[in-house]
Amino acid sequence: MQDSTPILVGGAQYVDRNAPSPATSLSPADMAAEVARRALADAGASGDLAARVDVLAVARLFEHSVRDTVMWPNPFGCSNNMPWSVARRLGIRPRRAVYAEVGGETPQRLVNQLAEDIHAGTVRAAVLTGAEALATIRNARRAGVELDWHEEVDGEFEDLWPDDPMASAYETAHGITFPIQVYCLFEQALRAELGLSQGAYRERIGRIFAPFSAVAAANPYAQFPDARSAAFIATPSAENFLLCEPYTKWMVAQDAVNQAAAVVMTSVGQARELGIPESHWVYLRAYADVDELPVVRRPRLAGSHAQGLALGRALADAGIEIDDIAHIDLYSCFPVAVTSACEHLGIDPEGGRALTLTGGLPYFGGPGNNYSLHAIAEVVARLRGDGAEHALIAANGGYLSKHSVGIYAAQPGAAWQPRSSAAERRAAKAASDIVVAEVAEGAGRIESYAAVYARGEPSGGYIVGRLAADERRFLAVMEPDSEAARALLFGEQPIGMPVQVRHAEGINYFGVGTP
Repeated sequence: MQDSTPILVGGAQYVDRNAPSPATSLSPADMAAEVARRALADAGASGDLAARVDVLAVARLFEHSVRDTVMWPNPFGCSNNMPWSVARRLGIRPRRAVYAEVGGETPQRLVNQLAEDIHAGTVRAAVLTGAEALATIRNARRAGVELDWHEEVDGEFEDLWPDDPMASAYETAHGITFPIQVYCLFEQALRAELGLSQGAYRERIGRIFAPFSAVAAANPYAQFPDARSAAFIATPSAENFLLCEPYTKWMVAQDAVNQAAAVVMTSVGQARELGIPESHWVYLRAYADVDELPVVRRPRLAGSHAQGLALGRALADAGIEIDDIAHIDLYSCFPVAVTSACEHLGIDPEGGRALTLTGGLPYFGGPGNNYSLHAIAEVVARLRGDGAEHALIAANGGYLSKHSVGIYAAQPGAAWQPRSSAAERRAAKAASDIVVAEVAEGAGRIESYAAVYARGEPSGGYIVGRLAADERRFLAVMEPDSEAARALLFGEQPIGMPVQVRHAEGINYFGVGTP
């Protein structure tokens, strides 16, 4: 086995379910450092592993996920420099300090990239860590508890940011903004393909997600360790209110968490020098990173083509089939992220196979951009001593937009080599012949839709449609004060229904049309 082979040697997780307290509630920087310290110790090195950390990468805080915008009030402040706040607590001085990109795929994507750097010999060891303390922030505000998490720390760091915006100005103006109001477009398109009523589709989600909650109930690091029945998940109630058709509260990622996770990577040669036991080594056997087209240009809204390309590439490079994989964690921010992955993997999502290692984002918890690092840390723990077993992580960011896959094993397999997803990325970008009508006028039909609730009551929404004249796709919001348009949007099956569209001052509006 080559000394340059990259391996994962440590992992750790942290959760705090306690009431907020200045004496005990850790800031995100505190948590990220604490869990990184535990991951370094978990490696079991006899030498000074921390001294060889060349890269420290910290997951971007959820509150920093929109540039130049405050996503929610946080009166307690945070570090101006998360990577060096964490490094200072750990007592290390890495050559590269990284504040990771926005997106649920970033932990897995960073593992993929750092594995290549380790193999190339430019990195001796790396720590990936991240944390969220949103539960403490929200509960402290409600209880009047005062906290002070402000930090001003010097030090240069790589502030990664996506090169391309998640949505165009046209998409943003018409509703492609909040993930919950975008993923429901995909759910409704899938529901129409399956020919299910709203109630039947919710019941299906309940059956898929109830096993996730059972896994969370047994996970000591879960924020919400309660098993919920399929009927509870599927049925709107005071505790499980409607958010956006078809979603009830307990069908979607829960971000009110206090959770942290970290993993440590190095090479086989470094591990041997540092006396890290071989029984602690976990191998990244294959990986892939593929990104989607913008939402409005995707030919099929009921799943992600790019996700399938990423999964297929990783499996092919690993030289195994899905049935060879013992441990699976599918990103579960919303149900369609799971069902789309299952479709590409040839798995029946209701077939009884475990699809999560943690319990998933609605039940384990959705710690912002860092969730998949919890799944990876879980893989490190599970694969140690598991012989020839494999694990698959499918991470997702944006609006089913960015997909990163990792296939892990306790055994090294063939000689490690960097993998390329360039062909798959080209295929993903070339997979559309959709023509978009940014200025839409005339008759059309609904292709999919978002019906949004506020405090459990129908509020508003938007549609994806096709113009009757030429099949160009368009986005449109409801005609203001149109009860007929509202009734259509919140009806049993808007998809396929006729609409009339008009354009005014940069916005398309839809009203009830005639066939």
